[in-house]
Amino acid sequence: MYKRYWMQFSRILLLMVLLLTSYFIFVNTLPYIYPIIIAFLIAYLMNPLVDFLQKSLNFPRALSVIISICIIIFSLFGILFIAFLEIYQGTLFLAEKLPIYFQELVIYMKDFFNTSILPIQQKILSIFLSLDTTQQTTIKNTLEEIMNQIGSKGSTFLQDFLIFIPNFLSHLPNSIAILIFIIIGTFIISNEWYSLRKKIIQLIPNKVNSITKQLNIHFKKGIGGFMKAQFTLISISGITIFTGLLILKVDQALTIAAFSALVDLIPFVGIGFIFIPWIVYLFVSGNYTLTIGLSILYMIVIISRQILEPKILSSNMGIHPLLALIGYFIGFKIWGLVGLIITPFILILINVCYQTGIFKLVRTFVKG
Repeated sequence: MYKRYWMQFSRILLLMVLLLTSYFIFVNTLPYIYPIIIAFLIAYLMNPLVDFLQKSLNFPRALSVIISICIIIFSLFGILFIAFLEIYQGTLFLAEKLPIYFQELVIYMKDFFNTSILPIQQKILSIFLSLDTTQQTTIKNTLEEIMNQIGSKGSTFLQDFLIFIPNFLSHLPNSIAILIFIIIGTFIISNEWYSLRKKIIQLIPNKVNSITKQLNIHFKKGIGGFMKAQFTLISISGITIFTGLLILKVDQALTIAAFSALVDLIPFVGIGFIFIPWIVYLFVSGNYTLTIGLSILYMIVIISRQILEPKILSSNMGIHPLLALIGYFIGFKIWGLVGLIITPFILILINVCYQTGIFKLVRTFVKG
């Protein structure tokens, strides 16, 4: 009996060593191989388009790959161009309206200071003067310390921001070189896709190949379900926001709705990144009608998303919403904001491993 438990413990230890070694190798080699990984993913995603051009239109494989890459590049440039136009129009709108809003805000803040802040300041000053010298000195030293800390942190933030700009510009040539390398790598991998696939299959045992095929099928299904779920959610949010802004007669409703829908992709941030500062500004500036309207619209979008998101995610990805929430929290604690981006893919991978029976194989291996 002890021998059986010892063998099971040895197998568990072997699996842990393999996992840790794989993780260590991946983390340390990722800075050097990530362009190849990106090129492989792009080739993998555009392979159906390449096959369509090759089989349906009888194009050579190389020409099909070149056309597919050009379609992707032009599509990205088209999206960036449309986004630039929307930002340009929004900037012109802000350039026209912002001075008026700023003057209204200054007038409101001036009245607020005279009617609310100044009386409070006078009361605090009278209380301060009624204190003895030791207490006044303590309060002054505390305030000076707080102001010094604010000034120090502010100067540090400004210095870091100013250093970031030249560092970012210095990395641009390297980024362009990496982009060219990714494009060339995508062409080579996609052009030799089936020959590379055949060679890889020959190197892998048949049983592993069978599991790999199942992984591929379920992973495609999981990624496709995730993309479909996100597209459905942001479409519902965008249409709801656009309709609400039209009812409220807000200018640039389409631009605001489109930008809000994109921001809605950011986990734990969402449209609150836009609506909350906007609502606060409208309240401070005294535009209570629009404040109430935007608050109602914001609540409608949030509530509808909370109601629809669990059903849409679970139906498209096959992952329970509670598990997704736990995964997001753990990913955020481990990797920070980056974890919010990679957590869905990790959850999909875990779900794929469960559906293909890999966990069952591991348990069978441990039991011997």
